[in-house]
Amino acid sequence: MFATNSKSSYAHSAFGLKLATINLFNFIEPPGAFYEFSNIYSEDQWRQKRAWLNRYIGSYQPDIIAFQEVFSASALKSLLEPLGYRFFAVVDEPEPLQEYIYKSPVVCLASRYPILSALPLQAEPEVSARMGIQQDFEYSRLPLFATLELPSLGQTDIYVVHLKSKRPILEDNSEENEPKKLAQSMQAEMTGSWASAIQRGSEACHLMNSIIERRSHTNNPAIVMGDFNDDLRSEVLRAFHVSGLRSITDDMAEMPLSHYQLHDSWDLYIKNIGETGMVRPATHYFHAKGSILDYILLSSEFNSADPASLAEVGDFHCEDTHLVNPKFDQDTYSSDHAIVSVTISLRQ
Repeated sequence: MFATNSKSSYAHSAFGLKLATINLFNFIEPPGAFYEFSNIYSEDQWRQKRAWLNRYIGSYQPDIIAFQEVFSASALKSLLEPLGYRFFAVVDEPEPLQEYIYKSPVVCLASRYPILSALPLQAEPEVSARMGIQQDFEYSRLPLFATLELPSLGQTDIYVVHLKSKRPILEDNSEENEPKKLAQSMQAEMTGSWASAIQRGSEACHLMNSIIERRSHTNNPAIVMGDFNDDLRSEVLRAFHVSGLRSITDDMAEMPLSHYQLHDSWDLYIKNIGETGMVRPATHYFHAKGSILDYILLSSEFNSADPASLAEVGDFHCEDTHLVNPKFDQDTYSSDHAIVSVTISLRQ
């Protein structure tokens, strides 16, 4: 655990803050292996994976990057330092299965601007109790909560997340060598998928609870970046898009509701440019079917329609060439996710 100390394809104003979220898809330095002993990159494969990331950063030059699926945080830090990312934070470690073999990759944050603090975001037992789940509930992957000092914006809170995947949570209770029946497989798939949804939705609720609590004590702008493993509009992730309350009384209104709401950066971008027909690119493909799993959410300070607005989304970019038009010699060991990035500009 540690925290340490352009050219662009976008048009920017004097202040143009670029944010990016990147799922690095099993970023592990050899001789480490992910999940199984056979999953060890050769030196050439590892070189290709690092070169792919280097090319993206060289082309788009994000100022702040949220990373997911990182096994080798020190190798990532070493790669980024010469590229101008003097500040780096990670608050968890992958879990060893046996020598050189690991599971449970972690999230990281890299920045050109000072990281004042970086902490793991733990689930609160009392919140779990209110949700009707076990009080010892834990995130499947610890989110990273950091406060940065940013030009023009001042202290800004950033959350890096990787929510539970849709992969079913399965328990094999069958006797050894006993073949499963179709009915048993169907039951296991159904209950396991719902267990994953409960985990993911509970993580979203815990995360949003922490953000609301922090926003109630500070005027810091808030940014959430990462792999949500679901459509933001789904009921499972409803915590991120609460648009109203059943009742609001005068004594509650110390701050407007908008102070506690988060906005999808894509929606803010579309509103700012006045376009309605643009198709949002997918960030992940499964059996050729695209879905949007990777998001950058922003607080009211970045919503140009809000009276509290300080800045706005000037550009949105989804780097998906390695998915939709890959080059074998460059993209084979890249990522199974697109990279989402936005440019933030000060309001004029």
